[in-house]
Amino acid sequence: MASRKFKEAIDGIDKTIKELQKTKDALLSSENNLRLANEKTVDLTIKKLTHGNPTMKAKFDGLSNNTEKL
Repeated sequence: MASRKFKEAIDGIDKTIKELQKTKDALLSSENNLRLANEKTVDLTIKKLTHGNPTMKAKFDGLSNNTEKL
């Protein structure tokens, strides 16, 4: 009986280690994804976001026209 309980405890520890490794891998993957996203946003500007977008061009032109009237 003691031998069986010992084996069950060892199996439980192994299972916990595997689950913790999965969690660690997921966290490391998330950290990498956040780093990549951060690198992409460093060079992000309004001009880059709106370049070639006809709707945004019209909005900015409308703002320019309103400012000129003042």
